[in-house]
Order: sequence, then structure tokens, then C-alpha cells
Amino acid sequence: MCSFLSPKQPSGPGFTDMQQYQQWLASRHEASLLPMKEDLALWLTNILGLEITAESFMDRLDNGFLLCQLAETLQEKFRQNDGDMSACGNSKSIPYRRIPCRQSAPSGSFFARDNTANFLAWCRKVGVGETCLFESEDLVLHKQPREVCLCLLELGRIASRYNVEPPGLIQLEKEIEQEEKSPPPPPSPVSPAQPLPPSPSLSPSPSPSPSPTPAKVSSGKKSTGKLLDDTVRDIADDPPCRCLNKFCVERHSQGRYRVGEKMLFIRMLHNKHVMVRVGGGWETFESYLLKHDPCRMLQVSRVEGKMSPISCKSPNIKDLAPDSYLVVAAHYRSKK
Repeated sequence: MCSFLSPKQPSGPGFTDMQQYQQWLASRHEASLLPMKEDLALWLTNILGLEITAESFMDRLDNGFLLCQLAETLQEKFRQNDGDMSACGNSKSIPYRRIPCRQSAPSGSFFARDNTANFLAWCRKVGVGETCLFESEDLVLHKQPREVCLCLLELGRIASRYNVEPPGLIQLEKEIEQEEKSPPPPPSPVSPAQPLPPSPSLSPSPSPSPSPTPAKVSSGKKSTGKLLDDTVRDIADDPPCRCLNKFCVERHSQGRYRVGEKMLFIRMLHNKHVMVRVGGGWETFESYLLKHDPCRMLQVSRVEGKMSPISCKSPNIKDLAPDSYLVVAAHYRSKK
């Protein structure tokens, strides 16, 4: 089952210096971006009719031309659906103009920056907030791919208001919003918080029986269900935890889990990536556990320039040099 899921990330390799830690941290950030890039690449492919992949995502966009094409395509779709939106009381004016751009702009050039600036100016006109926009350098020089992805996701949210199919992550957000508005399901006869089912390899195998034909799952339920439960269990149990007080990962209801002390919405993106709804954004389940599960956190110490898995025993302050420091589960925070 795990072969087609998000690439596994090292849970705590034996680092020997700060450079190795920085390299591992960069690979972690890149791996956490992969589901977002794949989702947006699929969305752009469907809208523009061009093949864009997660691997070629930044290379295809970095001269700004495809983003200007995206803006003009969405602009036309917004205009077509604007009448229906006005009838519903949403009369926000949508700009309808040609977006100047140069198709032959070389990557990294002034013309690539100009194309990108024209796209960003259009984004402001349609309602993308300043906090969701990126700098031209972030795209042209590949400095901040995360900021580029977050801007396109916000554009996808706006597109969904005009009945334009948004990226998969935005569809999951709408699914969760509907679930929060709907009345809670009746309590189950058993305990509402159910531990994840045991691994098939640990449960007794029943007598073989002909497997029934799998029922067709509706598009609205593809992000939850048995596949999600099994995958969450596999991720939570890898590596196996032998602590007396294990980090809590319990299924509360369909698509909702208690992880540690928090109740989280967890969804399967394109039947491939397990994503956690965190605040106003998304994070892979693996990355979330690395930040919150004590067994997966890292202890970073300058005592000997080494990193090691966190110990439950507090270090003796007498053993630390004056310039030593200790970082436990430091949270990454973007500039915005």
C-alpha cells in the first residue's frame, strides 16, 4: 500500500554536523511541497491544456508566460459565470483586459520578471490578498516555491466562487466546510473515539472467501474511508513506537482523528497523499507527526555538533558550554 504514497521521509537520521541537518531540513520542506505541486500541476494542466508535472512545475512557470495565460483563461471563465454570480448577489467586478506578456521571455530575465509582475497585478484586481502574493524573484529565481503555490491555491479559491473547478486541496477545504456546517452524526453504539484498526499482518487471517466486487465510491468520499484509515495507521506505526505512553492517533469519525491533544481533519489527496488541515492551510501527515510526536522530534545540540533523537531525560546544564543551545521541535514559520 505504501508504494504509491508520499515519499517516506527519514524520521531522525544520525546527523554528524549542522550541514547535514540543514540538508535534511531542506529535503523535508521539499517533500512537504510535493503534494501541493502535484495538485496545482494537475489543475494547471486541466485549465491550460498543457502537460505540467510537479517536477517541471517551477521550470514551466518561471518566465511568467503561462501564469499570464492562466490569468486570461480564468478571466474569461469568470466573465462567462459573472451573470450567474450577479443573480446570486455577488456583483464584484471582474477585470476584463488583455494581460501584456512576452512568450519568448528567457528564464531569469527582466522580461520574465515583467510577465510575473503583470500576473501579480491581475491577481490583486481579482481579490488575492497581499499576504498571499509572492515576489517576482520568488518565481523567477525559484527562491520561494511555497509562496508561489500558496498564491495559486488562493487563486483557486477565488475561481471556485465562479464555478470554476479548483485544485484538489480547495475541493477538500469545501468538503470540510460543509461537514462543519452539517449537524454532527448520531453517536455510534461503540465509543466515539476509536483506535485505528490493527495492521492486517497482526490480525488473525480469516478463512479465504471470494472477494466482493468493490463498490464505486462517489467523488465526495474518495478522500475518506478505509484507504485513509489504513494509510494513517501505516504512517503512525512507522517506525513502531515502544513508549509506555504512546502518542495518541485515534479515529474519531470519518475523516476526523484525534492526534495528540488535537482533533484534526485528515484527508487523502488524489488517493496518494495524506494531508492534515492545519489552520488555514495543509500539511502532510508525516510532516505533522515530525513536529508533534515526541518520538519523532529531534534534539539539536551544539555540545558536540551532533543531532540525536530526543531523550526524555533533561540535559544537565552543567554539561553545557556557555555557547551551547538546545532546540526541541523547532517549528518552521514562513516569512508571511
